[in-house]
Amino acid sequence: MATVKFAFALALGSIFWALGWIPFAWAYNCVVLAIAIWETFSIARAKQSLRCERKVAEFLEIAAKSQVEILVTNPTNFPLFITVKDELPLEFQWDAPFKRYGEFLPILFAKLPPRSQIKFSYSITPMKRGEFKFGDVHIKLSTPIGFVWLNLHFQVQQTVKVLPNLVQARKYALLMRKTRMKELGFRPMLLKGSGAQFASLRDYLPDDDPRWIDWNATARKAKLVSKEFELERGQNICAILDAGRVMATKLDGLTKLDHAVNGAAFVLYIAQNLEDRIGLMIFAGKVLRWLPPRRGIKHWDEILQSLSQVEPQLVESDYAGSFTLLLQNLPRRSLLLIFTDLIDPDTSEALITHARLLAEKHLVLVVALSDYELRSLLSEPIEEPFDIYKQASAISVLNDRLRAIAQLHESGITVLDTSPEAIFSTLLEHYLLAKRRL
Repeated sequence: MATVKFAFALALGSIFWALGWIPFAWAYNCVVLAIAIWETFSIARAKQSLRCERKVAEFLEIAAKSQVEILVTNPTNFPLFITVKDELPLEFQWDAPFKRYGEFLPILFAKLPPRSQIKFSYSITPMKRGEFKFGDVHIKLSTPIGFVWLNLHFQVQQTVKVLPNLVQARKYALLMRKTRMKELGFRPMLLKGSGAQFASLRDYLPDDDPRWIDWNATARKAKLVSKEFELERGQNICAILDAGRVMATKLDGLTKLDHAVNGAAFVLYIAQNLEDRIGLMIFAGKVLRWLPPRRGIKHWDEILQSLSQVEPQLVESDYAGSFTLLLQNLPRRSLLLIFTDLIDPDTSEALITHARLLAEKHLVLVVALSDYELRSLLSEPIEEPFDIYKQASAISVLNDRLRAIAQLHESGITVLDTSPEAIFSTLLEHYLLAKRRL
């Protein structure tokens, strides 16, 4: 296909015609056409031998940035100018060094020297879990002359899986691994707990529980000495995930269910590293998935697969049926982390009623992602009458939420009313505290 540059070159020949330089104009146009024909044949030949491949991880994590690399190889003896457009899933956000406003797909360009390979790269951020497909890579090919260009595409379709975000979980897991370094001859760094297994003595710290003081060692050393215990292992830890309508609203570009899935994956990953038995229940209008607490890599893979596939359903959640199933199938006292939301009085009342029954036998922790966007409405200036109604609605919703939290606390149920940014550290802290009470 001819380019604008070729059109300008021919337009220059018409000027020579207008000036009466007919012989020169004939010669000039013949040279321009000859160059265009040579370039067309050269690009067509290069098109047959050009090679392209895409490199992207098979497993990605939601809201976590990854790199996509496109490798283009030029085996010919002349340089090429190439423009690359990649087909990526619509659910992915992307960024590139020379991203132009309004670009729908990544478009990258460069000069490719003879007998060389060039690597194009851009970053992607998946905003949804599940399986997604990359399409073809489209290339526009030209030479440095730039009179013509040809289109070609490479069928390099790839399927990738987007999993829950475990970036923070892996960071905390590094600390957990230090507890096993004793096997290699290193002094272990133990997480403080109140399990039955004594670990060591150390100097008392201001935030230690006075019950940990070893008075015999204190008398010998004439200073306060505290006991350290290893956290008990082999406990039952279950994540209970509400996938009903209350989890369909969005915070920071992800649904509340997405944030809840990340939180559940995080705490179960940590629990697995501490050798606890982990389980998962997903429910909406009915129980969608029930994986009783167990150990093992295969079991963890099942949990991760289930978390990757769950999507919010616009139905009322069946707390009664789901929690009854838990009571029937969990004879041993367990830590139950219920990921839900306290969005309206009716939903909260159903949750409170049936969570109380669970709390009679199990240790229950309700994780509710706070609507900090509603709180921000209260600090905005009132400029129009409609702003008053918005703030009044926000106050009503927040009051209902606080009332539900208070009722849960009265029933002995801990509630984490946390933001997406703080959910990981908050979950870790309360998980470790809860293990002492199991």
